[in-house]
Amino acid sequence: MPEGNAPLRHGFLSAWEHVELRGLRPRSLAAHSDGRAVAALPGRFYDMDLPAMAAPLVAPAADVVRRLWPGFLFARTYEIGSATPLVNPFLGDAGALIAPAVEAAERGGAQFVVVQNFASPGGPARELLAPFGFTCVPIPPTAVIDLPYDCFDDYLAAMRRRYRRRARETLQQSEELRAEHVPDFEEPADELARLWRVVYHRAGEAKREIYTPAFFREAAKLEEVSVLLMRRRDGSIASFALLLADGPWLWFLQCGFEEEAGRQEGAYFRLLYEVIRFGIENGFEQVDLGPTTLEPKLYAGAVPVPLFAWVRPRRRALQRVLRAVAARGLITAPEAAPHHVFKDAPPSAAELVRRRGLPL
Repeated sequence: MPEGNAPLRHGFLSAWEHVELRGLRPRSLAAHSDGRAVAALPGRFYDMDLPAMAAPLVAPAADVVRRLWPGFLFARTYEIGSATPLVNPFLGDAGALIAPAVEAAERGGAQFVVVQNFASPGGPARELLAPFGFTCVPIPPTAVIDLPYDCFDDYLAAMRRRYRRRARETLQQSEELRAEHVPDFEEPADELARLWRVVYHRAGEAKREIYTPAFFREAAKLEEVSVLLMRRRDGSIASFALLLADGPWLWFLQCGFEEEAGRQEGAYFRLLYEVIRFGIENGFEQVDLGPTTLEPKLYAGAVPVPLFAWVRPRRRALQRVLRAVAARGLITAPEAAPHHVFKDAPPSAAELVRRRGLPL
C-alpha cells in the first residue's frame, strides 16, 4: 500500500471497529483479477446521529425524544473511505467498485452513501461519483503544519514575535509537565478512553464515534500507532495525543484531558507544541493536526486545508435537491483563515496537498 494510506490498512480499520457507534457494521469491497485484489473500497454501515453531526448544541433535545422514540433522527449510512483527513479512499482502480458500493448500500437499507475525505471538489472523484448521483459538499477543514526545521528551536525562531511569545508562555505555564512518547499504550488504555470521553462530552463540534478502551488496546498493537503523553510530576496523565505515522506524514488523531485541570496546566496547548516537536525530531515532513478545535492549531502555525465529501441520498428526489442546494453555495463549512505565524509564509493548502500526492 502506498505511503499516506495507513488509516486504510487492515490493522487500523480492525482496531477502529472497536469504537462505539450505533449500528456499526463493517462492509468493505474488493475487486479481483487472476486471484489478486486490484482495487478496494473500505466501508462501514452505521446510523448517523443527524443532530450530533449537524447541530451538536441541540443534540440533548433529540436525546430526550429518543427516550420514547429510539430511532428519532438517525439515518442509516454507508460510508466509504476513512474519517481521517487527507487519505485517498480509492485503493487501486476503484472505479469498478462504485456501482457495487451503491448496490451494497441499497441492499443494506442505507439512506445515504458518503465518500470522504477529499482535498478538492473536482478531479477523479467527480468523474467517478457524479454519474451515480453523488454531490460534493464541503466539510470542516483540517489543519496541517509543514516542518522544514532541523529542531524545535528553529521552529520557534521562524515565528513572528507575537506567536513566539505565545508559544514560550505556554511552555512556561506547563513546565511541570513532561512529554513521554509511548509506542505500546495498552496499559493506560482505560485512562486514555476516560480522558477522551471528557473531551467528547464537552465538544461543541460534530460528534460521532466514541473511542473505547478496547479500541486503544487494539490500536496499541499496531507499529504505526503510538501516544504522546503529558505527565505530571506524580506520573498521572495530564493530556495525551494519539498519533498515526506513515512515511513522511504524521496524523494527530485524538486527544484527551480534564477541562479545569487542563486549562490551569496548559495541558492541551503544550500537547500541540509537543506533537510538533515530535514531528520535527522524527523527520516528518507534515503533521495533520486534525479538523477539531482549529484555532489553537492555526496559532501554532498550521494551515487550514479544505476538505470535501461526496454524498448520495437514496431517493432520487433528494439527490436533485441536494445537488441544487450545493450548486447555490448553501452548504458551507466553517471558515478558517491561516494566521501569519511565521516570518516567511508557509506553503499554501494546495501545495501541502500536492506534496502528499493527492489529486486536486
